[in-house]
Amino acid sequence: MREQVWRWSSLERKCLDLLQQANTTSSLLQIHAFMLRNSLDTNVNLLTKFITTCSHQNPIALVRHARRVFDRRPNKDDTFLCNSMIRAHMENRHFGESFTLYRNLRQETEFEPDGFTFTALAKACGLDMAIWEGQELHCQVVKIGLSLDLYVSTSLVDMYAKFGRMICARKVFDKMTHTSRVSWTALICGYARSGGMSNARRLFDRMPDKDSAAFNAMIDGYVKLGDMGSAHSLFDEMTDRNVVSWTSMISGYCHHGDIHSARSLFDAMPKKNLISWNAMIGGYSQNNQPHEALKLFQGMQSTTSLELDGVTVVSILPAIADLGALDLGRWVEKVVRRKKLDRITNVGTALVDMYAKCGEIKKAKRLFDEMPERETASWNALINGFAQWRASGSSHRFSIMVAW
Repeated sequence: MREQVWRWSSLERKCLDLLQQANTTSSLLQIHAFMLRNSLDTNVNLLTKFITTCSHQNPIALVRHARRVFDRRPNKDDTFLCNSMIRAHMENRHFGESFTLYRNLRQETEFEPDGFTFTALAKACGLDMAIWEGQELHCQVVKIGLSLDLYVSTSLVDMYAKFGRMICARKVFDKMTHTSRVSWTALICGYARSGGMSNARRLFDRMPDKDSAAFNAMIDGYVKLGDMGSAHSLFDEMTDRNVVSWTSMISGYCHHGDIHSARSLFDAMPKKNLISWNAMIGGYSQNNQPHEALKLFQGMQSTTSLELDGVTVVSILPAIADLGALDLGRWVEKVVRRKKLDRITNVGTALVDMYAKCGEIKKAKRLFDEMPERETASWNALINGFAQWRASGSSHRFSIMVAW
């Protein structure tokens, strides 16, 4: 509505067009300089668009720059502008910053929060497991009179479900005068995640318009409980299966040792993505079938344009280690370094483990020493390698690990 009632000058229109086309950090900084030169930094609509565009570009430096611009804003309590900064922090996972900014706005300005404010903050609290802040937020929702708003109530249900506070989530849900598929699914997901499958199933059976998200939540819950029969029964009921549905079933069968059923589903999948390939490759590795894991990995490389990620690496390296396929292991390491995946702790650990099992102890130790962060599994991989090949230093490493 703002854009419809605002009378844009030619300079303002030019700036808006530039913002809509901006896709790099340097272009956004140049646009901000353009705004300053032409005194457009007082235009709330352009400021809001600038902050939103910065947040979508993701680099931390851009969000910080957007915050500096926001802090110098002329209109201190514009709800639309303030919401854009709160959401920018939330979308870039600066959850604490979102809530701190909200508190400061409430204390220091005439800012009036609306439904968009609370949905963004509830999402931030849920993702950050900020239970205290979430409860404070709920109290303010009630106080302001937005507790019957469909979107705000749904965000509160989802927030409490993420906390695992299912009694609170259910109370909010039961008080809603109107519900949506999103609110039903949020509550079902919460029950399923917390292991309350009987409550989840009762709610699911009552749900008036079931969608794939609700089915997927139920399937995932049954898979985690090891009830593959119920999971497959729901999977068979689905008329709109997606990659998530298929991959959940494949992962479940792999985890419970039924590799044949997993592969049958994998082969029947109409569309596969990297996650589904990773699940099947990892399933073979977990079930001591390294030849099959390697064959499937090579099939992915030759028949798709998918590029391996950290999960692929962690899935295939145990199979490479079991087979002693050192040349392939070295190739994987090159890809890992090119894609900078070696910064991920479990990827570094998998490489150490692979080289150690293949007898390349010096290489394993060098990779271990280069790791920016180590976990218990990293130490275990190296110590087991020393022990397996009877290299000196395993007892010394163990004593260092205990001290660590």
